[in-house]
Amino acid sequence: MNKDFTSKKLNEFQTQKKIKVLLDLAKYIETHQQQISSNSFIKLSKYHDYLINDLDSNIQKLNKEFRKIKEIDYQFQIYLMSLERLFGVTSSEYEFLVRTNDKITEIKKKPIICILDSIRSAHNVGAIIRSAECFGVKKVYLTGLSPHFDHPQVIKTAMGTIDHIDLEYKESAIELVSKLKQEKYKIISLETGQNAININEYRHFESPCALIVGHEQFGISLELLKLSDDLVSIPMHGLKNSLNVSNAMAIALNHFSQFY
Repeated sequence: MNKDFTSKKLNEFQTQKKIKVLLDLAKYIETHQQQISSNSFIKLSKYHDYLINDLDSNIQKLNKEFRKIKEIDYQFQIYLMSLERLFGVTSSEYEFLVRTNDKITEIKKKPIICILDSIRSAHNVGAIIRSAECFGVKKVYLTGLSPHFDHPQVIKTAMGTIDHIDLEYKESAIELVSKLKQEKYKIISLETGQNAININEYRHFESPCALIVGHEQFGISLELLKLSDDLVSIPMHGLKNSLNVSNAMAIALNHFSQFY
């Protein structure tokens, strides 16, 4: 990593050579677990400054990914993966391998609302927001003890989806659900219980719905269960009888989004 290219020299390279320079430096940073304050990272930042006006779309993508990096952690991994992919395959091959809706500017939302009843983990909240946006959910309500959507871990785990979905915090889940019932929403709790319906057999999709998930340890509050029109459960086939709440919500949204 002793080479230090000038702006003129770096911009004289072909696009693939520019990507190789960035990739080699990024791999060195990752392998040696260097921080943002390190000379290698400062050099990488300088190279992106040199390439800021590069007209190649792949270089522009890399510049954009690099600007998102706040620390050497998850976001740096995404940046490094982007480099590896762009260096390993051509642009046309990449577009063929990876289908994405990122270029679509408007998505029709489905009449589904998610309610998070005191989900304590910011990671779980961010993961649910990400799943909700991906499945076209209309809105996500954070209630009670749930971390707000400006929490750094929520933002990080949501992976850029926060800007593309309607989010709102309500202190009282009870008041929120009571209001939604007046607006003719079907209230569905994702919970295990004697009267729960197997999600694979659930077909009551004549009304817009609000899907509730609850606290990681204690589940949905008894008051909300009493207000619910239906209880829906995901069948388990292993020794454990419950899933991580964000995984459970993703499974439920995959099912519900097919029928709206």
